[in-house]
Amino acid sequence: MDHKAQLARLGAIEDHSGRTVPVRTSKCLGICFEADVVVVQPSREGRAAGGGPVWLGRVTEDELLEAIDDWIFDGGPGLAPLPAVLADHVTSKDAKKPKKGKKPKHSKAAKKERRKAGKGPEGASRPEKGADKGRTGSETPDKAKKKAEKAKKKAKKAKKARKEAERAGRG
Repeated sequence: MDHKAQLARLGAIEDHSGRTVPVRTSKCLGICFEADVVVVQPSREGRAAGGGPVWLGRVTEDELLEAIDDWIFDGGPGLAPLPAVLADHVTSKDAKKPKKGKKPKHSKAAKKERRKAGKGPEGASRPEKGADKGRTGSETPDKAKKKAEKAKKKAKKAKKARKEAERAGRG
């Protein structure tokens, strides 16, 4: 999504009298879940004819910007009918965020079955995430590498200390 190009496209729209339509931007209109939001204000004539601002949400395609351009050129709110392609995008400043569907509850038996199904052919558990690379869940490869090097050095020191202790015991 090229937001700068969209904004430039909106800023280049002219109405039927050849006047460039003013475009204002805002950080937040309060309905982020409908982004990108465009509010089309009526012209003076449109307002006099009963037109009001029209809020459009999810304006993310060039086709929609083209429809907005054509609508404004034809007169916009109050003077020209809303293009059909924009009908599903009409929203409002009071739009409510849609609720997420609830996840179905699972019984303990169902969880047990899923766990059982996740085991290999011989009943062995699946390895933990990242276990095949010698690291655990959220460790980065660099962190895991440093950890492995540190462990190697520690083992080498311990081996050296054992050898020195053996020599000291013989001597």
